[in-house]
Amino acid sequence: MLPNERITEYCRQAAEQIRWKRARPAVIRELEQHLQDQQETYMEQGSTQEQAVQMAIAQMGDAREVGQALDQAHRPQPPWFPLLVVMGLLVLGAALQVALGQQMAPLISYAVAAGLFVLGYFGDISWLGKHAMEIYLGVLVFSVALLIGSEPMAGAAVFHLEPIHLQLCYLALVFPSAYGLFLYGMKGLGTRGILFSILGYLPFALILMLVPALSGLLIYSAAAGVMLAAAIRKNWFGAGQIHFVLKLAVPVLLPAGALAAAFLSVGGTRLQVFLNPWLDAADTGRIYCLLRDAVAQAAFWGEGRADLSMIPALSENYALLYGIQKFGLGAFAGVMLLVLAFGVFCIIGAMRQRSMLGTLLVLAAALTVTLQAFVYAYANLGYGLWDALSFPFLSRGNTALLLDALLVGMMLSVLRTGAWVRDSEHPQRGIRILRIER
Repeated sequence: MLPNERITEYCRQAAEQIRWKRARPAVIRELEQHLQDQQETYMEQGSTQEQAVQMAIAQMGDAREVGQALDQAHRPQPPWFPLLVVMGLLVLGAALQVALGQQMAPLISYAVAAGLFVLGYFGDISWLGKHAMEIYLGVLVFSVALLIGSEPMAGAAVFHLEPIHLQLCYLALVFPSAYGLFLYGMKGLGTRGILFSILGYLPFALILMLVPALSGLLIYSAAAGVMLAAAIRKNWFGAGQIHFVLKLAVPVLLPAGALAAAFLSVGGTRLQVFLNPWLDAADTGRIYCLLRDAVAQAAFWGEGRADLSMIPALSENYALLYGIQKFGLGAFAGVMLLVLAFGVFCIIGAMRQRSMLGTLLVLAAALTVTLQAFVYAYANLGYGLWDALSFPFLSRGNTALLLDALLVGMMLSVLRTGAWVRDSEHPQRGIRILRIER
């Protein structure tokens, strides 16, 4: 039944009282549905259509009073725990980098990162849904162009064009979100959508192998596997009844294949040195020995006894080790537990989203940031088989700092507004889009 003009006007007046404009369309839909249900009930009892409409509106009450009551219930809900964690890490990271560098210059980077975080936090994610496939293809083309124009430096690809100096390993921070948008574009394609999703994973994985950025490859692959599993579990592809083995095997295939490729790329010699670095303490295993000795000399609380002057790139690659020596292993464990709680909170929030776009974006950012932190921490303890990227917000590196800030800002934006986000059924440019009307 189409809404009566009086019902439409009533809903408009009620919605005008709601200050958060993004919630208004959802409120109007709910009010219209409720009033139409009441109208049908009265008509079944013998009332005319106009009488039924009038009684339904009278039962609901004054439009402005109803709208004011709905305004109290329809407001963005800030995710306070992850929000406070991010703010704390930004402050701690800025203080740590100032202490390590003995200069105030890092504060500029952290100020820019805070600005990007705010931009993501108050941004409208519907734009990403409207241009999901274009963004995926744009990231892919841009990454290939960077790879072609890069040059090897210290065993990794670096794009250098004054004043830009970009290490391509940090593309791994962007790829999970871009792949999530690709999955979002596969809605309703059935088994073909699942097969396309596997193919869509491969280009980014190949780029990370060519960089090479093996830790980034593993982070990207793990995030991709979890997102694909979530899409299959929520029947996003509309593939009907999928065999249990297929549900399990397809998502696991991505990280398992990446792990196998990463181990094959390492080689037997490096693996032996990793397992027993003291066999080659004067050469390849030297950094492993230094790191593990430094950890062994750390106190549980308070300052340790290790000399960190021999460890290269301390502020960039081993900032956590500095923290371990300065504050103790207990403080390190506390930070890691906080990061773990942050990741678990956000992943649970992702699975509670009503929109698939919200689920995918939160999963991509939460897994990227959490895995990034643990890979970095593992390397700081002297057990990093592959080069780590960075620790979110704590270690030096402008590219990673800015990307992490923007990603986390967008993720918390979804958690803040996700209760009133819906996936639209209207296709645009061959994909499904998300609408949040203003």
